[in-house]
Amino acid sequence: MGIKTKVPTTAQIEELRQRFNTKYAESPPPVPFHPVDLDRIRNDHVWLQRFLEMYDLDMETSFTKLWDTCSWRQAYGANDLTEDKLNQQYLHEGSAFVYSQDVDGKPLLIFRVKLHSKSKNLDELIRIVVYWVERTQRETHMTQLSIFFDMAGTGLATMDLDFVRRIVETFKLYYPNALNYILVFELAWVLNAAFKVIKALLPPKAVEILKMISKKDVTQYVPKDNCLVSWGGTDSYEFQFVPEPKRAVAKPKAANAGDDDQPHDEMGLDKKVTFSNSVRMAPHDSSVGELHTPSDMVMLQLEPKEFVNICKENGEAKVSLRNIANKPVAYKIQTTSPEKFRVRPRCGVVPPNQTTEVHIWLKSDQVLSIDGKDKFLVMAARTDAIDCSAQGVSDMWKAKSSTDSDVENFRLVCRMDDKPDCVKNGTAQSDSSSGEFGLDKMQEQAQKMEAQLNFTTHLQYVTLVLLFLLFIAIGFLMYEQMAKHSPVGGTYHKTPAYTCPKRK
Repeated sequence: MGIKTKVPTTAQIEELRQRFNTKYAESPPPVPFHPVDLDRIRNDHVWLQRFLEMYDLDMETSFTKLWDTCSWRQAYGANDLTEDKLNQQYLHEGSAFVYSQDVDGKPLLIFRVKLHSKSKNLDELIRIVVYWVERTQRETHMTQLSIFFDMAGTGLATMDLDFVRRIVETFKLYYPNALNYILVFELAWVLNAAFKVIKALLPPKAVEILKMISKKDVTQYVPKDNCLVSWGGTDSYEFQFVPEPKRAVAKPKAANAGDDDQPHDEMGLDKKVTFSNSVRMAPHDSSVGELHTPSDMVMLQLEPKEFVNICKENGEAKVSLRNIANKPVAYKIQTTSPEKFRVRPRCGVVPPNQTTEVHIWLKSDQVLSIDGKDKFLVMAARTDAIDCSAQGVSDMWKAKSSTDSDVENFRLVCRMDDKPDCVKNGTAQSDSSSGEFGLDKMQEQAQKMEAQLNFTTHLQYVTLVLLFLLFIAIGFLMYEQMAKHSPVGGTYHKTPAYTCPKRK
């Protein structure tokens, strides 16, 4: 089925390709996009077509989303995700996997929700989702998938709206028109409010492919031979993870424009920086010998990972830098808008296994850009000195550039956080790794739906308690009635017989 879209022409696809190539040649990103993604754009039409379809042939929006998606994929390492980089427990338990096909021959991305636990790390779970999507698209040349939420046996304890929201966000932001169906199987009535929340999170176009199904009608969307036994079908498949076959090593073709994949700008410590709309940069080797050779030079972990969340009440944000390397790591922080922010400290050294907090303030006479142009760049490099003065760190960075092979880069987008607890915490809370999601109105509606679900949950617990008390009361009354009419001491009281008067 898939969403209803307008079909782009060959000329429109070529125009989108030329726009990308022109920008990539004239204003390349600080870190080159992944060769696989460049090859998709320059030598294939499917990916470009998906963006145009998703955004109603709006060339400007399609181009912006394409560029942002390439930035995210480079930062996230989507092309380089392999099974050895995933949480092995989550991967092998089979709470999310791809198997079988729907009625249109599209692969099923199956979520067995009853195996989920709210205590699990959402970032690790989403990495597994991205892995399966990427693996399937490699094997089937970017064919669409159908999501199958297997809700059988799912209760309030395993229903995690945050996880569902993250899944929806990931597809909405970074996988345009990639879904054929969203199937929700055997949703318990106690979770109906959750269904409303899921529906509110979806883009309007995606609502038409969301289907509530049960064993009675599952075969309308998945052939019976493809249905698992637990769905009422004949397939007795039991999940067992099978590693992806070894990928062929190849270099993508260079085509059209933008063959120079190297950054061209140097960043001094006190200069204003400019960079494209992305989130985190992994170090990149300019001489790419293989398509899937990820960098192993990870030094810092940031929290939040992708955003500088400015508290609406006091204009303050906090970013934590944790050194996960075995040597001291020097860092420096730059911004696209130095006139708007104060940063303390903006450079320093983090000892191994230690954490440093960086405080950022939005000046009282400034406001954030509504188009997300206010960003921060965090650069990290190993150093031998732990106790290094600010001047020493500054001098070190004057001799380095963000494009150096030994420099790790992170880019964070500024946004306003209006959560009521941001003042108390001194910073906004960490957000998802998939970008700012949806319109304010949709978010507000989703929050109301979630509150309604929580209220319904508590109401059900109260109802169960009242029913229990009612049964106790009824039992007590029945016992009282039986005791009242039961014989005392094991004998009945003998009623004197009525005698008729004798006739004379």
